Amino acid sequence: MSNVDEMLSLVMKEPKQDGGDFSGFDLKGVSLNGASFVYATLVDTVIDDSELREVDFSQASLEKSSMKNAKIKDLNFTGANLEGVNFEGANMVGCNFKNATLTNCDFSRAHLTECDFQGANLGHASFYSSTIENSNMGFARMMYCFMKQAIINKSRLGGANARGCDLSFSKLTEVDLKGCILKYADLNSCTFKEVNLTNANLIGVDLKDAQCAGIILEEANMEGSDLTYANMEGANLINAFLLEANLHGTSFTNANLSDAYLVDANIAKAITKGANLENTILA
Repeated sequence: MSNVDEMLSLVMKEPKQDGGDFSGFDLKGVSLNGASFVYATLVDTVIDDSELREVDFSQASLEKSSMKNAKIKDLNFTGANLEGVNFEGANMVGCNFKNATLTNCDFSRAHLTECDFQGANLGHASFYSSTIENSNMGFARMMYCFMKQAIINKSRLGGANARGCDLSFSKLTEVDLKGCILKYADLNSCTFKEVNLTNANLIGVDLKDAQCAGIILEEANMEGSDLTYANMEGANLINAFLLEANLHGTSFTNANLSDAYLVDANIAKAITKGANLENTILA
């Protein structure tokens, strides 16, 4: 009997497989609906190309398992250990990852809709070329995540710690990043539309060539940041802190820089046409 047949037989008899040990199982292509694996162990388990719906993996251990190209809906991973799990190419809808451990996970090219990662640990996870929509990553730990070329729409990342995160060439639309930590993050060539970074920590951030028209950076700390040739047209930079920032060629056309602090900043070739410079401190 294959592992898939064994699993289906077990779940058919008893949907609650809480606390069971299915480590090393090959469940590729399995279809499960309404099963429960609370506190179960599924280490190094292959669940690729599966269809999972309303399955409860809360507090389960799934380290180094694989769910590549899986179709996943309404799964509960609350508090689960998912370290090193491969979700590459997965389609995930309505999944709950609250307070889960997701370090070194791979979400490359995955599509995540209405997923909740609040308080989760996503350190060093990869979201390369992934699409994240209507999701919550508020207060998640995202240090050194690789999110190059990601598309993030209508999502919340307020209070998240994304220090050193690589978001280069990504596109963010209607994203709430208020109070988040992006210290030393790579945001070069990003496109921001209706993004709010009020009170964010952007010390040493790389925003070269970024498209930031209309972005809100009120009271953001951008000390030592690099905005070379970035487009900040119409941006809100009220009371922003730009000490020693590189603003070479940056366009601040019609931007609001009132009460901003630009001491020792490089403003060579910066464009300030129509900008509000009331009480801006330049020296």
